[in-house]
Amino acid sequence: MKKILFLIVCAVACAFNSKADDGTSMTPIMQRANELVQILEDDKAQEIVRMEFDILTTTKSTYRNLSASWTYSIVAFGDYRFQDIDVKVYRKTSSGQWKEVASDDDESSIALVSVSPKTDGEYRIDITAFSFTEGYSGGHYGLIVCHDAP
Repeated sequence: MKKILFLIVCAVACAFNSKADDGTSMTPIMQRANELVQILEDDKAQEIVRMEFDILTTTKSTYRNLSASWTYSIVAFGDYRFQDIDVKVYRKTSSGQWKEVASDDDESSIALVSVSPKTDGEYRIDITAFSFTEGYSGGHYGLIVCHDAP
């Protein structure tokens, strides 16, 4: 996990500079996703099990069943319009409430958490746009969920 975190931080440090003039192009976020996929797949210790892309202005939630048999890495990242993006993961309790199990709230346009579920079940992933580059109030984000390779 530390190796993956280091490689992802390096990828962010060498971040792309492609910008769409009107902000509608998916090219910048797809370029960033490609960099992260290459890092994760080159490691051969991680298997990507979900990817999603969308527009983010505040907070979006996505849901996934996670298994206690795996340790998951969850990476949320923004395009050039984001200064800070955060991710939190919640487990649905037997009473139907959501309990936070992991969060990344550092000041970066990429967020990474590791989750080792104690029980199988439904989990909620919240991706939050904490701050934007000056002049922007939204942008494209990506989400990658992976787990240890079998």
